[in-house]
Amino acid sequence: MQKKADLNDLLHKYHNGTCNAEELALLETWYAQDIPSDHEIAEEELVKARTQVWQNLKTSLNFNRDTFRLWTRISTAAILFISFSVGILLYFKQDAGKTKNDTATKFAKNDIPPGGNKAYLTLADGKKITLTDAGIGTLAEESGIEISKNSEGHIIYKIADQEGNSKGALTAMNSIETPKGGQYQVFLPDGTKVWLNAASRLTYPVSFINRDRTVELAGEAYFEVAKDTAHPFKVKSSGQEVEVLGTHFNVNAYKDEPGIRTSLMEGMVKVSSGSGSANGILLKPGQQSTVTGKDIQVVNVNMDDVLDWKNGNFVFNDEDLQSILRKVARWYDVEIVYEVNPSEVSLLGVVSRSKNVSAILDAIEQTEQVHFRIEGRRIIVMK
Repeated sequence: MQKKADLNDLLHKYHNGTCNAEELALLETWYAQDIPSDHEIAEEELVKARTQVWQNLKTSLNFNRDTFRLWTRISTAAILFISFSVGILLYFKQDAGKTKNDTATKFAKNDIPPGGNKAYLTLADGKKITLTDAGIGTLAEESGIEISKNSEGHIIYKIADQEGNSKGALTAMNSIETPKGGQYQVFLPDGTKVWLNAASRLTYPVSFINRDRTVELAGEAYFEVAKDTAHPFKVKSSGQEVEVLGTHFNVNAYKDEPGIRTSLMEGMVKVSSGSGSANGILLKPGQQSTVTGKDIQVVNVNMDDVLDWKNGNFVFNDEDLQSILRKVARWYDVEIVYEVNPSEVSLLGVVSRSKNVSAILDAIEQTEQVHFRIEGRRIIVMK
């Protein structure tokens, strides 16, 4: 039997869950040899294999447990490696104790803890409140609005003086900003819930009465918008506007990302490339738009992957290393310095955001594509 027929047959067996240990080992051997270019496998089979293994990983593992190994994809053949890696996952888990000990030794001196609930609230009069240190209860009152912090650490707005609210609400604006290594949740005056990721800023009115429900975002946030059919909710970012009536969605508008990504979980939103632009498109649940200049591209996505940060994880679904390290830089408040070009390295896996930075660096190092050293708050990427 020829190699092509053998491999296709084994891939079919993998789909059916009938591969034995010897057959999985054979697949590994072929991967290590970087399957010859004349060995063709249908693209749809590769995509199917990759999709299946990713779903198996997410359903079989608890995202909140310790890190598990990440895999690289540096060639088409590596998609097959990802496919049968599930078959040898037990080996990685059994080896976890050794990995932790190695990590503890290598990074112990300069290890960096994860971020947490940190943010600053800037009032209309310019007063700045450090929310991390603020106690539970009322923080301030302005324009007839009471601003308080509840027992869960969330910021809540409510009308305290209807008359005062009507007088000052037309101009008063607040902003909440998370530093690198910070995240926070705020309940806006209309009842909309917002989760802010690290290095993000949200600017909004202290009251939405008698004015548009328009906010401005820099960075990343997840919105659960309170329904009000008479007053659409708008999120403006640099070069993009999202308009909704009541829905759940995520906006990633970091300046160092290649485009502004809006991902819809439920409801419907209109995404435009620019304020008031006529070229808006409607997203359906499970879709993600990317705005680059005036261009808008739409793809289907898995919202669990998009909302990994909100759910306390880093989820990498065939994600390139530079994209991953941008997330690491924001969450751990570090600078990434490259001594090598990691453009060909893509990763698959999950790491908890509650771990020290050593956990994710070690998981990446296990791919044997790059290595790291920590110098203060700088992470050096090496060969």
